[in-house]
Order: sequence, then C-alpha cells, then structure tokens
Amino acid sequence: MGVAVDGSDQWWPAAPGRPVLPEFSPFQSTPAQYVDVFNRGRTPFRCTVTAGAPWVRIEPRGGRVDEELRMTVRIDWARAPKGTTTVPITVSGAGRSVVVDAMVLNRSLPVTWRHGFVEAGGHVSMEADHGDAVPAAGVSWRRVPDLGRTGAGMTPFPVTAPSRAAGAGPRLEYRMTLFTTGPVTVWAYLSPRNNVLQGAGLRYAVSLDDAAPQVVNITKASGADDTTMNRQWERTTSDNVNLTSTRHVVAAPGPHVLKVWMIDPAVVVQKLVVDTGGLRPSYLGPPESTRLGR
Repeated sequence: MGVAVDGSDQWWPAAPGRPVLPEFSPFQSTPAQYVDVFNRGRTPFRCTVTAGAPWVRIEPRGGRVDEELRMTVRIDWARAPKGTTTVPITVSGAGRSVVVDAMVLNRSLPVTWRHGFVEAGGHVSMEADHGDAVPAAGVSWRRVPDLGRTGAGMTPFPVTAPSRAAGAGPRLEYRMTLFTTGPVTVWAYLSPRNNVLQGAGLRYAVSLDDAAPQVVNITKASGADDTTMNRQWERTTSDNVNLTSTRHVVAAPGPHVLKVWMIDPAVVVQKLVVDTGGLRPSYLGPPESTRLGR
C-alpha cells in the first residue's frame, strides 16, 4: 500500500514520518484536499480511513483498491474549533497503516478585517480587474475583457499617455486581509509587451500600504525581445504571460492595500498573487481568493 497526499508525487509506505495535507481554511478557494491510496502490487485489497475528529469528513471512507482510491477530505466549519488544530487521519489496508496529519486553521475575522481578499493556503490571488482603479491627471486603468489567461486585463488609458513618476500616476488598489507577517512576494502576471516609448523600457511600480513604490522594468526583468527572438521572449509570448515579482514586508496581520502604479503606458496586468509562504507551483496560478465585503 502507498499513500499520496493532495497530488504530491511522494508516497509513504508503513514507515516513520507523518505526511501533512495542505492547510485547511474556511476561506480557501482551491479544490478540496485529498488522500490517494494506491496499490503497489498486483493483488487488490481493501482499505479503511478514520479521522481523529468527528468534524473532519472523508468521502469515501475506504473501499477496494485495485489500482488507486482517492478520498476527499473536508471540514465541517460549523463544528470545528477556533484556532489551529492538527487532526490525524489514519489509513489502513494490506496489513499496514499510515497516519496523515490535517492542519486546520479556523481563524476568526474581526469586523474591520472583513473587506477584500482573504489569505488562505499561504497566498492571496486576485484577478486584475477586481480591484479599484484610481485615476490621476486624466489617465486611468481600463478593463479589457478576456485579455488575460484567467480573466480580463487592466491597462492604462489613453495609450498615448506620457510616462509618470512612481507613485504619481493612476493606480490599482486591492484590499486584502493577511494573517502572515514578515517578507512576502508579490507576483504580477503581465501580458508580454515591449516598450512603446523611447527610454529605459516598460515600467510599472508596486507598493504595499503606504510604503514607497518599487519600480519594475518589465523589459529588463523578462529579457524581452532583443530583435533576435530570444528564448525568454519566445516563452512569455507562447504562454501569454510575463511573470515579474517584488518583495515587501508585512508589519502586522490585518487589512492591507496592495497598489499597482502606472509609470509607462501599454502595461497590461492580468493577475496578482501575494505569496505569504505557501504558494504552490501551477501554470495559471492559484484560483482567485475568497473576497469579502465587496
């Protein structure tokens, strides 16, 4: 018998070590966690699964394993205790047992925190057009339907607008609630573009709350088209996304505002993801986070 958790390519036989499922949160938007039991031999067997708390629900609770059996794990949030709880899940079959830990984070949100996107699973994911556009001097961010891979894109308009200093142009604001403090990484999913004005390149800026904006030069950061169709430009155009990142520091848990500033025109923002330490690799990025108090 082998056990894999939530799509991991690792498996655990009956040996020391406790596999751990990705954390559970009432605010998670990612698919439900699961445990896979698979047959490492040729003889079918039956397995059973038991949870160490009645409010941890598993479906199915066992069965015949010819090749593989997937059991989905969900939480009854109305019965789960507040705070952080680790619940053992025991999988038994073929004369062996494996214990998988479920870490359940049932956080309470004060009323003042219930506005915007909520961190869960170590990240916050936001579609670009689900923020607030704040104009400046006749220039604003405009929504372009279906331009992004997972939604709409946001771009400054008019496209002939002159460049602005960081923090002086129009901005996009995204309200969110973070539980994690310390360094975080903000990933910007941008459409592949080259600079349209003479100068240093194609730039935008990102800031968290009232911190100074950090300038990102997309052309330099991504190795954009240098007229030789370099490998990086081939990849960003074939994927229809250009990933750039900035690092920020969260001083305290609670409400925060992420700001994306226009510096040069023609920048197209598709999606923003704040990695607070639990972001998992994926092609399109995580699904959009739960949003409260719109």
